[in-house]
Amino acid sequence: MPPFLESFGQQYGAGPAWILASLFIFLRYAIPASLVFWVVYQLKRTDWLHWKIQQKFPKSAQIRTEITNSLLTSFVFGGMAIGIYALRKMGYGAMYFDISAHGWGYYFFTIIAMIFAHDAYFYWTHRLMHHPRLFRLVHLVHHRSVNTTPYTSFSFHPLESLVEFGIVPLIALVLPIHVSALFIFTVFSIVFNIMGHTGYEFSPSGFTTHWLFKWINTPTHHNMHHEKANFNYGLYFNIWDRIMGTNHPDYEHTFEQVKHRTTQQLQAAQPTAQSVVNFGSVDFVHKNTATPPSCDAKKLATLSIKSTVTLLLLLLFSTAYGQVSLEGIKNGQYGTPESRAKQADEMMLNGLGLRKDQIEPIKAINLKYAYRIEQEVVQKDLGTWSKYRKIMAIQDEKDAEVKLILDKDQFDQYESKRDELFWKAVLLVINGE
Repeated sequence: MPPFLESFGQQYGAGPAWILASLFIFLRYAIPASLVFWVVYQLKRTDWLHWKIQQKFPKSAQIRTEITNSLLTSFVFGGMAIGIYALRKMGYGAMYFDISAHGWGYYFFTIIAMIFAHDAYFYWTHRLMHHPRLFRLVHLVHHRSVNTTPYTSFSFHPLESLVEFGIVPLIALVLPIHVSALFIFTVFSIVFNIMGHTGYEFSPSGFTTHWLFKWINTPTHHNMHHEKANFNYGLYFNIWDRIMGTNHPDYEHTFEQVKHRTTQQLQAAQPTAQSVVNFGSVDFVHKNTATPPSCDAKKLATLSIKSTVTLLLLLLFSTAYGQVSLEGIKNGQYGTPESRAKQADEMMLNGLGLRKDQIEPIKAINLKYAYRIEQEVVQKDLGTWSKYRKIMAIQDEKDAEVKLILDKDQFDQYESKRDELFWKAVLLVINGE
């Protein structure tokens, strides 16, 4: 059975699938970002204040802007995710769904390879976006968050969103990737990105000089990039910055200053509502710890919920609109069962190299299941999800029968060609032909 997103697209069309993908991506970012924000900016605000890299708190207006930008980013990412599936259905790339096809060793290798490939891709595209002619056009939106929060991690200009997500289709076109390996990679990337933008340093003292851990970037590393701009371009690892000499010269020193700072030192400084506290060579602007930061977790949660509800309403509207296609099929607008079976016959005859003994059994199966779809789904008064489940169940039964007749290579090609027919049908629905 295809993954849920593809199955949903088969039922409702590409537009609703885009909304669903965007909703999923937004929630996958917003839930952990909100959880981390609540812990570090509310629950442990006082206890962990000495770990705050910049001794000041961002304004609520900044965070509201970040969440709004993140919603738009989710739409861009969702559209590109749909594009990856479309490319696969058109025969590009080699995304697969059966781990046994390449084995567990290759499965874990691809996850590691994606992380290192993304790290290199990010470093060089990031440096490119800092070119004076591109910075204001593409990257400035992200850098308006000088004092970062977990919500900064998705706060991009739409053009930067295209660049940020660009590594995924590039990988999918080059390497055979299991869909779950791609999911693990994207979750790792989101979590690492959120932690890197917290504005708090959680790594232990000595981390940046350890023989092994110094190659892993810290929140201080990226926070200094937002504050200083022209240094510290790396994402996961401190490899490219070290090779290219783009680490900030005070990176390790600043990291250790943060780690040796104590709550007692902050209290002894007795800051006013906003004063400069000096620790060594670095000045930190510090707001009175007795006054809560201007970031209200309840307001931010409300904003996240409103954004999610907006996406859900768009999804419901789009799926309702998608029912037009089902009515079109019911009225014969998209062909009779015989014509749809003939399409499947032509696809399999032309693309699979069927032997003579395979042709008639395949034709019989195509016609049989075209009639079943007509009788058990199209002409039945079923609910939306009942139709979806029925279509998928019938398709599974058809695949099982086809698999008994075709060779393994033929069956693999059949699955790909079958998906191509689906996307042609989607275009017919969109164009109203």
